[in-house]
Amino acid sequence: MLLRIVPLLVLFAAMPVSAADVPLVFEKDVRPIMKQHCFQCHGEEPKPKGSLDLRTVKMMVKGGSDGAAVVPGKADESLIWTRVQADEMPEGHKKVPPIQKAILKKWIDQGAKTARAEPDNPNDAKFSEEELSHWAWQPVAKVAVPSVKSASEHPIDQFLMANLSKNGIHEFSPQADRRTLIRRATFDLTGLPPSPKEVDAFLADTSANAYEKLLDRLLSIPQYGERWGRHWLDVAGYSETDGSPGTDTDRPHAWRYRDYVIRSFNDDKPYSQFLREQLAGDELAAKPYRLNDPKTVDLLAATGFLRMAPDVTQTANTIIERNQATADSFRVATTTFLGLTVGCAQCHDHKYDPISAEDYYRLRAVFDPAFNLTTWKKPSERLVDVTPKEALEPIANAEKLVKTSEDKLNAEKDVAAKVVFDREVGRVPETEREAVVRAITAEEKVRTPEQVALLKKHPNVKSTTFIRGFFVEYDKKLDATFKESEAAIAKLRTGIETLHPKQYLMVVAESGAPPVSKIHFRGDPEQPTKLVTAGELQVLSRTKTASIPTASGRRLAYADWLVQGDHPLTARVVANRIWMHHFGKGIVGTPSDFGLNGDRPTHPELLDWLANEFVASGWKIKGFHKLLMTSAAYKQTAKRTPELNATDPDNRWLGRMNLRRLDAESVRDAVLAASGKLNRTVGGASTPVAEDGEGKVVFGHRKLNDGLFTGIESIGDAAFRRSIYVQSRRALPLAMLEAFDLPVMTPNCAARRCSTVAPQALFLLNDEFIVKQSEEMAERLFREAPDTDARLKLCYRILFAAEPTSAEAKAGKLFVETQAKGFQAGTDPAWKATLKKRPERAELRALASLCQTLLCSNRFLYVD
Repeated sequence: MLLRIVPLLVLFAAMPVSAADVPLVFEKDVRPIMKQHCFQCHGEEPKPKGSLDLRTVKMMVKGGSDGAAVVPGKADESLIWTRVQADEMPEGHKKVPPIQKAILKKWIDQGAKTARAEPDNPNDAKFSEEELSHWAWQPVAKVAVPSVKSASEHPIDQFLMANLSKNGIHEFSPQADRRTLIRRATFDLTGLPPSPKEVDAFLADTSANAYEKLLDRLLSIPQYGERWGRHWLDVAGYSETDGSPGTDTDRPHAWRYRDYVIRSFNDDKPYSQFLREQLAGDELAAKPYRLNDPKTVDLLAATGFLRMAPDVTQTANTIIERNQATADSFRVATTTFLGLTVGCAQCHDHKYDPISAEDYYRLRAVFDPAFNLTTWKKPSERLVDVTPKEALEPIANAEKLVKTSEDKLNAEKDVAAKVVFDREVGRVPETEREAVVRAITAEEKVRTPEQVALLKKHPNVKSTTFIRGFFVEYDKKLDATFKESEAAIAKLRTGIETLHPKQYLMVVAESGAPPVSKIHFRGDPEQPTKLVTAGELQVLSRTKTASIPTASGRRLAYADWLVQGDHPLTARVVANRIWMHHFGKGIVGTPSDFGLNGDRPTHPELLDWLANEFVASGWKIKGFHKLLMTSAAYKQTAKRTPELNATDPDNRWLGRMNLRRLDAESVRDAVLAASGKLNRTVGGASTPVAEDGEGKVVFGHRKLNDGLFTGIESIGDAAFRRSIYVQSRRALPLAMLEAFDLPVMTPNCAARRCSTVAPQALFLLNDEFIVKQSEEMAERLFREAPDTDARLKLCYRILFAAEPTSAEAKAGKLFVETQAKGFQAGTDPAWKATLKKRPERAELRALASLCQTLLCSNRFLYVD
């Protein structure tokens, strides 16, 4: 992948030779190339390879063991150029791209100029002024709303129109009609389509603030938290399995973190509090923990955020795996809250951003007490039992009954084992019986050779302990009886777990003294080097130092630092993410990379204004939604025009709304909503998924008999719950969700891709789920509408929040009538018998075909 160094590099390749003869300087044009390819071996390590340090031009001219690396003005005589040109450097790495080679040669031939005088010690030039001046490191500016001639005085529109005008666009696209607006807003805020009744109510509301009332209603219902909770779970890397290769061990209690997230959004919890709880809920909770206090439970559930990354230490618990689990959790936290790829500095200084490996371990030290590599706790050891007291008594009573049954069975086994033992001893010749009994009761390691030989002579004589485990070798009927009793007890125990499940939380908690934090040489935890103390990245704390304690309380102190209101990234990052989900793309197109290699903001002043507004409003997300969604920019149509295509084909300046495809969960949920089968139960344990006999991922539990698969146990209407409640297993994604770009959490997802591929169409045309839901929708239309015309009208209202045009109604009716005639002519005996009992089945089947056709349409799959 080519490095996005600075716009100049791209321009350089496209310019005519005369225009490309611009003076190049090391800091701006060449240092980024060196940093990407060379610094790791020639500058970062205590002993640079070949004694050559390439961090300054002074050191290049001085050279290393092979002489000068650069001869100013003479690229062909410069060692660095000859090695790079021949692809001999960098060794064992991806070679320098041609565009970068051209810049390097041009720079040397121009005299290897620098922008300013360099220090004698290259350590004093660790980061250049160009790197440190990057926009994202600067404080959020207090920006005044521009005054622009526009039909809308909304502050967001004023910012956007200022840029639109500069690019030759002087007005927004027309406002979308009400049907489009309610469909757009309802999907945006709930992930579901509006019902026909909701559309009718909105259309009938003639008040001036009808649209604002619509937004208030959508923000007040539980489905809002489910929709925006799903967005958050992406960046948190939510998964209900550990990511172990092969086994991918379940996390049966991860869903409690998911429900915490949904509650937080529905309660409009300030983002500042939301952040603090997830980074340090255990430190916020009063100690000792009051596990019967809902607030304490909520705080502990929030820390599940730091346990969502892959963690294979349940089965492979070496320091390498512990370190990887820690690194992944740290990567999730930094990409989520800082919008930076800090994790790239784990093994060496960041190749693009001014973040050193020391910086990485300094910031990671904030989390070290919770991820102590020495006193590590496996996933199963991090669970906290928060079962309410009122639930414990029936569990205890049920367990007593099970224990009584187990004790009775064990006593029966003991008696039976003694009977079998006496019987087998009785079959030994009387002269050897006493010796055999002595041999069998003696410890194996002290048995004499004579005793061993004697037991071999009488192999059926075993200890009662052995007999208890292998009754099948002595009495098959007795063994079957005991197995029946064991199965009954197991069923009782399963019943306890089903009827009275204990409640556990996946939590982060510190134990013991904080560990000593050190830099790992090249990221290897088995090679610790220099000590570091916990602190913020230097580039983000140049004007103000974060106060992080050396003992406990590090994560809470850091969380407070992030939300004090003047951090350069916290508010910008979350404001950009919310904008992205409303407008289809962030103001910064790389929502988890605000660094030098990320996209530049299309509207930097607007981003800063939004960040300031977000903080000033108390970090409230619901109000921020309304701010964005009441702008003319949000309410405009998504229609392309020749003028907009010519001026702004990618819609960078938002002269129209972006057309957006529904994400995976919304596609499935919208299908279920259309069929009327959607189960809207909020919260609780996830809907289980499993692999059936054909390898397809389906809803339900696998049924086993003696370890052999015998089928899938149905879970009824739970299979129709919203997709956020579908068990999230890394290795077993539901086929429909996978087809529509459900992300793989490795370790999290900054922004989903949106593909258009053949498997999506094939799924919609052939999958049993779509066929069945199309039939259910047809049944619904028959129940709720009296005739074909009315059913077609209702169909369009359900799927598109719109009335069919006369042409659509005519074509739809003709399709249904033609298909129905074809079905009526069917000759299958069973089908003919069905038609005799229910003649309407032919039209019902034809209507189901139409429903499936419309479910496959772009009009259903996209929101304009």
